[in-house]
Amino acid sequence: MELFSQFIGWQNYVSVSLAEADVAENDAETAVKYAEATALVETWTGAKEDRVTVARAERELAPDVRKARDAYNKAYAHRKRVSVLVDNFERSAALISRELSRRIGREPVERRQQRWSP
Repeated sequence: MELFSQFIGWQNYVSVSLAEADVAENDAETAVKYAEATALVETWTGAKEDRVTVARAERELAPDVRKARDAYNKAYAHRKRVSVLVDNFERSAALISRELSRRIGREPVERRQQRWSP
């Protein structure tokens, strides 16, 4: 049971790491949107010949947008990896719990009155 308690402690730690990864991913997504909007405004001249498609393509080529998108992709990948760890911990904890219950169920039943009888 002590090992199971330690295992649950690690499971809790990984769950907190998942929450932190979710927040980091959200922050990175916000940074991408901000960089995209900034790049779009900087390249837009307002002339009639400007097209939205061309402005968006220029936005995607902007170095700040590229850097922000790369940071977002890394944050997304990290969150996915931590999510898999959380799922693995949950399945393993359920397996361990079932095994403990099975082993405890095989032990002979001790009744309260039997403890005091000779």
